[in-house]
Amino acid sequence: MVVDACVWIAAFMAREPHHLRSIELVRQLAELRQSVILPTLTLAEVVGTIARRSDSTEVAPAIRQFLLTETWIEQSSIDVVLGGEAASIAMRFRLRGADAVYVALAATRRVPLITLDAEMLERARGVAEVFTPDQWLQTH
Repeated sequence: MVVDACVWIAAFMAREPHHLRSIELVRQLAELRQSVILPTLTLAEVVGTIARRSDSTEVAPAIRQFLLTETWIEQSSIDVVLGGEAASIAMRFRLRGADAVYVALAATRRVPLITLDAEMLERARGVAEVFTPDQWLQTH
C-alpha cells in the first residue's frame, strides 16, 4: 500500500485532527509488517512539515530515521516513468503534483492508497483503490 504524507504527519503529531486513527493505522501496519511503499518525496514532506509545525529540531530527525530504516517501508524513487504517469494523473484528475505522485505510485504498483486528503479521496478513485485510515482499519 501507499500511505500519503498527510497520514504520517497526523500519526506523528498529537494535535492533528486525525491523530488517533492515523497512529492506530501506523501501529497496525508496523505490527503486521504490512508492506508500505513511499515515494521519496514523502521524507521531505513529512519531516519538513513536522519540523515547521513543532518548531523542534529533535522530533523530525527521529521520524526521518524511522521512515528510512523500518524494513516494511520501501522508498520508491520518482523516475521518468513514475513522473510521467503522475503528470498524466494530475492533468486527468486535476490533482496537485505531489498528490498525483502518490496516486500514480499506488496505480502502477496496483496497491491501495491511504490518505486524508479530500481531493485525492474523491478524484483518485478512478485510477486506484483509495481509503482513509479509518476506512482501511474497518475493513482489515
